Amino acid sequence: MTTRPEPTREQLLAENTRLTTELDHARALAADATEYRVHLPEHGGTTLLVRRQNHTHGSGWAVSIPAHGGGRAWTTEGWQESISALSVDRLFCWPDPTTAITEARRALTA
Repeated sequence: MTTRPEPTREQLLAENTRLTTELDHARALAADATEYRVHLPEHGGTTLLVRRQNHTHGSGWAVSIPAHGGGRAWTTEGWQESISALSVDRLFCWPDPTTAITEARRALTA
């Protein structure tokens, strides 16, 4: 069995710098994101569609499960059928994408 040599201090610092730079780039990209698709294999392959509201109209986020004929949206009032029929305030009801995804996952397991 061969052991790997311990990394040097300089190697660790270089890796830390590389990872910090990569994280900064990912954060900048995420700040401009307007939509996420989150695949949930634990829920039968359900895909959540998380969208940011147009900045001129607000800052909310919506989470929905697309389906033929409209799909369903997870709102503070529960699952709502036919997302096209929902008002903007009811659809874009989450403050950020993380909250929207967390709440939708919780609802799917309930």
